[in-house]
Amino acid sequence: MAYLAVVVALTLVPILAILLLRVNGAIAFMSLCLGSVLVTYVSSDMNSILTGLSASKNTLTTNQWTQLCLLVTPFLLTLLFAKGGVRGNKRFINFLPAVATGLLFTLLSVPLLTAAMQRHIHKLALWHQFDSLQTAIILAGTVFSLGFLLLTHRKSSSDEPAKHGKH
Repeated sequence: MAYLAVVVALTLVPILAILLLRVNGAIAFMSLCLGSVLVTYVSSDMNSILTGLSASKNTLTTNQWTQLCLLVTPFLLTLLFAKGGVRGNKRFINFLPAVATGLLFTLLSVPLLTAAMQRHIHKLALWHQFDSLQTAIILAGTVFSLGFLLLTHRKSSSDEPAKHGKH
């Protein structure tokens, strides 16, 4: 039951953070994608540096923490610097990218947890649903995020500066 709570928290905390802080869910989704790229391409080099600097030689633990930090840092910076960016009716449309971000956060962070925690989470029926919907979650999140960005960042006629004639 505790592991079910972990999966639910991993999903709901990012969603609630995005909605309550009024952060653009599309940018949050893209920041998690960036975090995933950092984990894939930078974590081994960072792990080597951190292992060399640390007194502890537990490379597995260092690697897990390094990867979690690389995944979460772009997302946290997005929450910090983009808060309050969604106003008005955009808040309702922002719900879909926010949910996609929460689901993606869970999909990306569970494999970075300890092996024991992963074993318990992988036994959950909820995790099997997440895992089987992985492609759909990523594709839907991409479509929702790009759609949200396109719908909300077009310049309207009221956004353009007034044109003045020659004086």
